Amino acid sequence: MNNSRMIKKWVFLSFVYLILVGFLGCLLRLIFFYPIEGVNFKYFLHGHSHLAFLGWLFNAFFAALVFTYVPEKAKTYKIMFWLLQVAVMGMLITFPIQGYAAASITFSTLHILLSYWFAGKFLRDTNKLHNRPLSLVFIRWGLLFMVLSSIGPFALGAIMAKGLGGSDLYQLAIYFYLHFQYDGWFSFAVFGLFFRILEINDIAFSNGHARRFLWLMLIACIPAYSLSTLWTQPHTYVYVIGFLSAILQLMALFYLMLIIKRAGKDMQTKLTPWTVRLFQFAYVSFIIKILLQFASAFPTIADLAFTVRNFTIGYLHIVFLGFVSTFLIGWFAQVNLISINSKLAKSGIVFFLLGFILSEAIIFLQPTLFMAGLGMLPFYFEGLFWVSLLMPVGVLFLVSGVRFLITKVPITGH
Repeated sequence: MNNSRMIKKWVFLSFVYLILVGFLGCLLRLIFFYPIEGVNFKYFLHGHSHLAFLGWLFNAFFAALVFTYVPEKAKTYKIMFWLLQVAVMGMLITFPIQGYAAASITFSTLHILLSYWFAGKFLRDTNKLHNRPLSLVFIRWGLLFMVLSSIGPFALGAIMAKGLGGSDLYQLAIYFYLHFQYDGWFSFAVFGLFFRILEINDIAFSNGHARRFLWLMLIACIPAYSLSTLWTQPHTYVYVIGFLSAILQLMALFYLMLIIKRAGKDMQTKLTPWTVRLFQFAYVSFIIKILLQFASAFPTIADLAFTVRNFTIGYLHIVFLGFVSTFLIGWFAQVNLISINSKLAKSGIVFFLLGFILSEAIIFLQPTLFMAGLGMLPFYFEGLFWVSLLMPVGVLFLVSGVRFLITKVPITGH
């Protein structure tokens, strides 16, 4: 099997996982109003989240990074990729059955160790590239943040062994992992791939602005974890650190806006229309993400974000679905890994985005109505289930209407 066909299988499998993630999410929303015997909400939630992070996003980034920077070495990643799938399938089976227990922890630990292997090998392979592009600097930092995030899951094991499951320390370990996945690994990988698109299409952008954006994001990333701890009502200096990190992120957003403003016209002419639309959607989602993080630097909002579960879920979905997933669909289309020219594929994208927008509207509206003393939305759980169903159905349509191309490898790091 040549490298192109192999990477095609990796991309296809990533989308299959995304479909499963969506249907698992719908199942979780269904049992709020239609309980199903034998379905443990917490266990299935663990399966849903692990499949989302490690089945869809990790695999998608794995395929994208190998394809982009080391396509000639793709076969040397083959065994690693399929071992990762053993870990993913193991988690998909064991988490819904037993939650965090010996088997599921074994598979999740295996995935972490394999992700270390991937990070180390990719960093070594790209060390040999000449004239290292700025895009690769983003990617390499993203991988380091991915490794750093794994402290959270390892800490969870020790915390649970001491009988502290559900404690503040337990929650802080979860937030540690989420922060360095969302603000670190996912965000830096997205912007690495974005700047690579600009580089290979000769789309002009200010290198100075891009480097300032990079360094502001870097400097802010580690202290921004404090924003995830404010619900514990820590010492005043933690609030100050959180506020300063939120300001740094706003400054980074300012430079990103300057970059987009300059590159916008070229992007319209040199990228495909659907890629531009999906990138624009992801860009707006990223802006919302940064603004919500800034708002969470204020104590009242921080407490509200933690105590009202809908706000937390809504934020996580804005990043996961609106920002990262939408960007990746557009990116795969732009580099000819997939073709979305069919009506079915385009309809699938529309359904996916519509389901995301409607579900976010309901998720944020419900607690807002409660706080205003207006009670619950009629058929809240039923409505959330049906609009959420648009997302996996949309991805199913997308995959059914997509042609997985890869007739050549158009991107190279050399």
